[in-house]
Amino acid sequence: MKKTVLILVLLTLGLVSCENETSLQEFYVENQNDKQYLAFDIPASLLTGENSKLTAEQKATLETIRKVNILGFPKKAENEDAFREEQEKLSNILKSDKYNLLMKYGGGDRKAELYYMGEEDAIDELIVFGSDEEKGFGIARVTGDDMNPEAIIKLFRSFEKGELDVQGLQNFNTMFKD
Repeated sequence: MKKTVLILVLLTLGLVSCENETSLQEFYVENQNDKQYLAFDIPASLLTGENSKLTAEQKATLETIRKVNILGFPKKAENEDAFREEQEKLSNILKSDKYNLLMKYGGGDRKAELYYMGEEDAIDELIVFGSDEEKGFGIARVTGDDMNPEAIIKLFRSFEKGELDVQGLQNFNTMFKD
């Protein structure tokens, strides 16, 4: 009887002491069906489709990616308070010790932050959090196996410059338009 009570007390203390932080995955699941958000998932097969313009290095980088989950919150006059609240929630989630800041860039009313989970030279998840004070914010979770952050950043820069046309991302630019 004493052992049972001791075990229950220890389990209770263990559960109470566990952090009650929302993870990025939980945030995504909670909001993917919310009408204020736009959500879509891009399987790796759409990223690694036939694209003759890809270099061998770009193809190898894309093959380390399993899936991309994107959640966007378009800013409108009627949802400005919700915009601020949701943006703050995401910022707080990303401040957790499990997300490591890789880089920040932007200026003025636009900014982007890249975070990762895993080892520095072999990441398992890359998180891109971007915001624009006029258009809204979005977060992309890029999951994969042993992704190379330097190669991923080079790949993102190629997308940004318009050097790559990946069929899975064709409608991404229209995400925040009315």
